[in-house]
Amino acid sequence: MRYLLLLLLPILLASCSNAILMGETDYEGRPHILVKTRSLDYYYDVRGGGFSRIIDQEGNDWVSFKMEPWGSYPASAASAFRGLPNLVFQYEDDGAGHPGHDQCRSTIEGNKILTESLSEQWLWSWEFFEDHAILEILRKDPGRSYWFLYEGTPGGSFDPQVGYFGTDQGGPFPGVPDYYKGDILWGKFQWMYAGSEKAPGSFFMVQQSQDDHMDMISFLGNTEAGVESPDGMCVFGFGREKNATPLLSSPQSFVIGLYPKRVSNQDVHEKLKIYIETNFLK
Repeated sequence: MRYLLLLLLPILLASCSNAILMGETDYEGRPHILVKTRSLDYYYDVRGGGFSRIIDQEGNDWVSFKMEPWGSYPASAASAFRGLPNLVFQYEDDGAGHPGHDQCRSTIEGNKILTESLSEQWLWSWEFFEDHAILEILRKDPGRSYWFLYEGTPGGSFDPQVGYFGTDQGGPFPGVPDYYKGDILWGKFQWMYAGSEKAPGSFFMVQQSQDDHMDMISFLGNTEAGVESPDGMCVFGFGREKNATPLLSSPQSFVIGLYPKRVSNQDVHEKLKIYIETNFLK
């Protein structure tokens, strides 16, 4: 039944206006929920509680999670470090919200995915729309903080030399900050984006409620060569302090999506700014 539904999804999607369709699939040997919209295909790891793949209409995978190598720094920047939203770090619920881990259970409810940690300390939902998705933290461990991170491949591959990023404080900027060599852009951002000159579209994230916590952007290669490595990932997100310290202490909501244009200059940046601030900021 699972595979019959997957075969029918493209046909159903093409025949429906404003369709958001969900089915079951496997990726990297793990059960996933596949969410198909007109702009993106999302692969959501049922037990991990996070996205392992986000694929645009051209076939570019903006996350590119793989199981191996696992847990090796910096080598796993080309594989298991990748994912979104990667919420919980360390202690009992370490890995909840990160693909590849086994800390969660997830169910489909309408056009939402509801995920709860096995400890029952964490609960969140993803609601899907044609051009974006919204994460709402519904319950959190009162004794733990979290972060919201994108660790993936802008435009489908790791290539900082043709990458770019921007935030509510400016952009676009060349995508060359080198995480391995300690070059990280720190700031207090409400929204940010990343992309590649090789791919159309720009992946954006929004923290809907502003705070005073530190946020960060950088690129982590999978070898000691840093951004000159053959593979790796972009790392950016909200509520992450130096020394990998999570900072978000209250339930919040976040938006992700793919803006349909490459941010090639400040004029496009300003148009993206208007789009985000008109539609997603509280």
